[in-house]
Amino acid sequence: MLVAISRNGFLLAAFAIVCTVAIATISQLTKPLIAKQEQIALINTINQLIPAESYDNDIFASCFLVNDDLLLGKGQTQKVFIATKGNSPVAVMLETSTFKGYAGEIKLAVGIFENGEVAGVRVIRHTETPGLGDKIQTNKTDWIYSFNNKTYQKAQDVRWEVKKNGGDIDAFTGATITPRAVTLAVKDALIYFTANKQKLFAHQADCGDLK
Repeated sequence: MLVAISRNGFLLAAFAIVCTVAIATISQLTKPLIAKQEQIALINTINQLIPAESYDNDIFASCFLVNDDLLLGKGQTQKVFIATKGNSPVAVMLETSTFKGYAGEIKLAVGIFENGEVAGVRVIRHTETPGLGDKIQTNKTDWIYSFNNKTYQKAQDVRWEVKKNGGDIDAFTGATITPRAVTLAVKDALIYFTANKQKLFAHQADCGDLK
């Protein structure tokens, strides 16, 4: 009896070791492929927000990291990408996060032209309610395009709210929390850009290999 138990225990331990090694091996083998796919997705997002013909630098290689607990997401490190043409600044694409939606983080990519005008906004990831909060995605509705070409002026701060709260931004039918969270996150990204514009365009790349 004891011999059988010992043998079964040994087999289970051996099986666990084999599975662990296999998972670790697969993870190492697929990591470069996953990183490559993420890079392609990121480049596609950048080119959706900032027209490829508007810049001539290697925008992916321009990446650097920033933090701003108040404006870009508390405790979050965000990537920034700089677009230039003939060494002149054209636009930035910066990541930002908000936790003011229904469920967890909503991570956004915000493209901003050098003059402070929104080039475009895209959702990188979210966990909002399917069929309701997910209307922030471009494959669900065109709502996110409503930010295109908008600017921020402190004197008109109230306009950067959903209409239910006296602002200019439409909310979804039956939902206010998600669009309001995204609206305020985009506004904060514009405020961050305005306050740090010169530093952003002069910043050196420091994202490493982005893995």
